[in-house]
Amino acid sequence: MSEQIIAYGGLQERSIDGTTFTAIPQAKGIAIPMTETDYLEVTSLDSSGGFKEYVKGLKDAGVISLPCGYTAAGYEQQLADQAVNGAVYYRATLRAQPGQSAGDVFTFRGFPTPAVEANDVGSLIGMTVSIRTTGDVTWVRGAVAV
Repeated sequence: MSEQIIAYGGLQERSIDGTTFTAIPQAKGIAIPMTETDYLEVTSLDSSGGFKEYVKGLKDAGVISLPCGYTAAGYEQQLADQAVNGAVYYRATLRAQPGQSAGDVFTFRGFPTPAVEANDVGSLIGMTVSIRTTGDVTWVRGAVAV
């Protein structure tokens, strides 16, 4: 049996203080950063076999996008978060997999930029929140069902 899950039933939240989280209105997806590591070239005249050599550098979780349906409340929330001096806390909670009583949780911080999407007549108006991440991304495995 597959343990794969769909995004539906997940939860995308934000917080100013890192303790009181509020759902992001009309989130249409789960935004989880992918951490990339820089590799710095350290090749020298005596590098073996003419191969380039590298060492690990700093990590960066980059910029991610959270698709949302546009609502005045959601846009207002994101504008207020954008105006905050420090980074906003984000938490993505996945739907529980088979065999779990709670889903996996990803937590990170970032600086949001909301953008209302232009659409055609008859189309839904969407909003994308671009989040410039800062610092570490933590992952907590969901609780196993008993």
